[in-house]
Amino acid sequence: MSVNVTLINLAPYPKFIVANPLYDFKVYRQDNGEWLVGHREETSGGMVYTPSPKTMNSTLNYRLGFWVYPYETVKVEFSITSEHEYYLPLRDYRDSCPEDVGLYILEYENGSLVRGRIGSYENLNSPICGVAYPQLLNYPLVIRFNEVLPSMDGYIKMLKYEGVVKFKITDVPDSADDNSTSKVEFPLFFAVSQPVIFHNATMSDFQPNYSMKYSDYLNFILGYRGLKATKGTKDSSQEPQKDPSDGLFKLTNNLISGATIKKPEIKEPVVEPLDFPIWVVYMGKDVNTLEISYRVKWNNYRG
Repeated sequence: MSVNVTLINLAPYPKFIVANPLYDFKVYRQDNGEWLVGHREETSGGMVYTPSPKTMNSTLNYRLGFWVYPYETVKVEFSITSEHEYYLPLRDYRDSCPEDVGLYILEYENGSLVRGRIGSYENLNSPICGVAYPQLLNYPLVIRFNEVLPSMDGYIKMLKYEGVVKFKITDVPDSADDNSTSKVEFPLFFAVSQPVIFHNATMSDFQPNYSMKYSDYLNFILGYRGLKATKGTKDSSQEPQKDPSDGLFKLTNNLISGATIKKPEIKEPVVEPLDFPIWVVYMGKDVNTLEISYRVKWNNYRG
């Protein structure tokens, strides 16, 4: 993910912006000499960071970041690169069988499958555990870039941002030799959503084209499985009132005196459901990776 953010300092004095090392950053001004990059160390898996000399010479309170001078407008690139990926959790496939049913331990040597185990479900009532369908493995994270700064400092404003998001999904076999590519392919059938939603931003140029929106996916799954939507619960207001002689207070629109109160009309606010792109994916022979990318843009700060 790479996002170029334009900031402005409306204060008559400089402000130090504290950066989160989760993101690489680069400040675009003068010689572009203010930056921080990180990469994951192969053996330990820990992060190693390299700040520029200018960044090291302008730390404050042991924090890394950069200065924005009075009334200055500056562009800063924040990025998460392939050198230190951000891993999004995915759900495991689920059906009516326990997790260890089917292929659940595979052993590889030199990239070839040599042995494995098949687990079973000790239940005579279940010769079948279900019918596979493209289960959704993730839901999008919602990022609110343009709402961060107003809560921290009233003088620092975000004028706009734009960038690119890439989401890579790889089927990694359960191998013991540095994830060597298996010569045996085990097909996978699933669905994934847009990984990150930028609140109030415009997102476009999805590559590859998504299969459908989430609202359509819900209907698609019902149709795919031959199911129908469940009917809503019965409206309790239409149920007949019980006889007050049973000792319960009668729930009506009448006062104790007998006068009738007109029911007030209350218009509920309309809340649009969150809708987002969905990709239905089949991974099989020679296809074990899917990369999704799209552009994001937000501008015209009005705060």
